[in-house]
Amino acid sequence: MAFRFLDLPPEIRDQIYHDILCCENARRPPADDDNPASYHFDLAILRTNRQIHHESKKAFQDNIFIKITTPWSESIQHISSEGRVPIITLGPSAEAFASFHLWIFIDAPATPPRGTNYSMVICIDDLPAFTRMWRFSNLNHQDLNPHLRLKLTLQDPHVPDRKIPKALQTRLLKPFGLIKNLHAFSVHGAKLLPSVEEALKKEQATPEPSPEECFETATALKDAGNISLQAQDYAAALQYYTEAFAAIHITVSGRKRYVHADGYYSGRELTTGSYKGQPSAFVRIIFRVKLVANFIQTYLKMEKWEEARFWGKRSIVMFRANLDPHHGDDLEGDFDRDWQWVKLSVSMGFPARNEMGKVFYRTALASRALGYKKEEWNLVHAARVYLPSDQVIQAVLKRMEEDVGYSVTANR
Repeated sequence: MAFRFLDLPPEIRDQIYHDILCCENARRPPADDDNPASYHFDLAILRTNRQIHHESKKAFQDNIFIKITTPWSESIQHISSEGRVPIITLGPSAEAFASFHLWIFIDAPATPPRGTNYSMVICIDDLPAFTRMWRFSNLNHQDLNPHLRLKLTLQDPHVPDRKIPKALQTRLLKPFGLIKNLHAFSVHGAKLLPSVEEALKKEQATPEPSPEECFETATALKDAGNISLQAQDYAAALQYYTEAFAAIHITVSGRKRYVHADGYYSGRELTTGSYKGQPSAFVRIIFRVKLVANFIQTYLKMEKWEEARFWGKRSIVMFRANLDPHHGDDLEGDFDRDWQWVKLSVSMGFPARNEMGKVFYRTALASRALGYKKEEWNLVHAARVYLPSDQVIQAVLKRMEEDVGYSVTANR
């Protein structure tokens, strides 16, 4: 006997429609760490027959979509590439899209109109990523927001003039608390609740933490991570170190670190707090290297050698690329011939010298555990350049050099 889909109970059909058409299940992971996720909705079910179209349409309409419109086509590309915000649709289909709960319109009143607008559609789950990207862009270019006008329009796309529930209004508007110092800002439509609008504007009026405040917060989080590390609560230590990175506008996602808001720290001398009188950008570099060293140490304690080596090697390779871009990703080669960039960085007065020495040495420990003898040899010798008085490093070097078999293997 043939199976008939419409013979299934309505509640089971509704669950199937939801599983096929909800944003969560339509989301596809990114191809790599440098690209955003994507969405693929299997809309063929809407074309099956009239009854299934009617039933499944409601499941698709349960999604909360957001439309973003701007007169700058490059902004749409920036949102996707720099912000890694997944796009559901763009171009003419986005221009015509009307089933949104929130319309975000951004322009610059002082700029002559271009005559053409560009739109994209995103899911509500990706709205925080969009506002974070905008926040980082403004911190990096602090003359950005004072030129911009933002207009938000709420609507129920399926029942005109129906009030959007408070919880959904809050979810749609709260992320914009990160967007401050705009030339103009307004919210319209869908019987906006005054309490939601007031909470949003209060958050927008709260100033960004100063670099001094960012470093004090990062210090407290780093110290909390160190306490957790000593207590062998490694998961908590990694979480604290991740939050310390976030406090200085660096996000950690898996094995990737994304550095934001460089312009917020450049050219500024800290005027208060623990780092008073020091260049803000230098303090941030030192913090970055300290936190990497702490990540490596935590993974060593966990005996996660591959993770420890990855974090160390990635930082060392990136650091080397700024001084000597002709090398690849390997850390082998002849130390005296291929590692002159280490001595160069010391002679240039690299501000995180001690911390970088720890990164080299701890990465060497991971390389040893994994059997990369040549790599360990080079890393320990590099660590000595940064930390010439460190007795532990000196003892390890002496052991390596006295072990004839080891020395021969490492220097092949």
